[in-house]
Amino acid sequence: MPVATAQLTPVELHGGLLLKREDQHRHPSGVNGSKLRACQYLLGRARERGATRVISAASVLSPQNAMAAVVARDLGMSCTVILGGTKPETALRHRSPAIAAAAGADFEYIKVGYNPALQRAARQLAAADRYYYHLSYGVTYPPDATTWEIRDFYAVGAAQVANLPDSVRTLVIPFGSGNTACGVLLGLAEHAPAALERIITIGIGPDRRQWLDDRLGELDAYPPFPMEHVQLHPDFATYGDKMKASIGNVRLHETYEAKIAVWAEQNRPGWWTRRDGSTCLWVVGGPI
Repeated sequence: MPVATAQLTPVELHGGLLLKREDQHRHPSGVNGSKLRACQYLLGRARERGATRVISAASVLSPQNAMAAVVARDLGMSCTVILGGTKPETALRHRSPAIAAAAGADFEYIKVGYNPALQRAARQLAAADRYYYHLSYGVTYPPDATTWEIRDFYAVGAAQVANLPDSVRTLVIPFGSGNTACGVLLGLAEHAPAALERIITIGIGPDRRQWLDDRLGELDAYPPFPMEHVQLHPDFATYGDKMKASIGNVRLHETYEAKIAVWAEQNRPGWWTRRDGSTCLWVVGGPI
């Protein structure tokens, strides 16, 4: 198995809530979380298949470029980062490009920063050399992946359910791209806490429930528990909005779990106010 995919991140009790601390899967550079593990898996597989250079394209605010660069360096690969609508003296003021630069990444700049243009430029660059690997936007499997390859990708995250305490009755999962949620649900279909009664996904970005349903069907991985969904985007907060919140001494990611905490404090659902250790919030990652 590629670099650092098997170690279980801790589950901790803070203020009566259990937190699955995926933010503790952390690289010395500061990048962390479920997507870091996914990046390590994908680039490890790419290297095994002969790739020597990683191509990553994302916003200056996205941690993807930093992840691509530091994992590529760890694996002995080179990395090219494509940015748009910015210039070097401006881009490198942002944390993710600065980390990528420190890891030795090369940079290419295009005129516009819209994601379709960034990904088109990345695909064109990757097509120039068969040893180049385009890290798909969102740190996910390539579009030509087979069902078995997709299952292997999600199995990396699925393994993390193994140390959820048997006392967990409600599991709350942030839901952005859906990749972390899909991995968790795959794991729960095979191994789940004895007391688990319900799963709540909370939509941080555009509603992707149909995508998740299709993917779970393809993987034959429906967990045998009631599933509920709370959609925060766009009425409560858009994906791009940021909020600040902590649980105990754990600072939450401003785009993901912090929004959930702010919404829950305002709406007071039972799974949030019942501080008896029976609710677990899956912390996808933390700030870099």
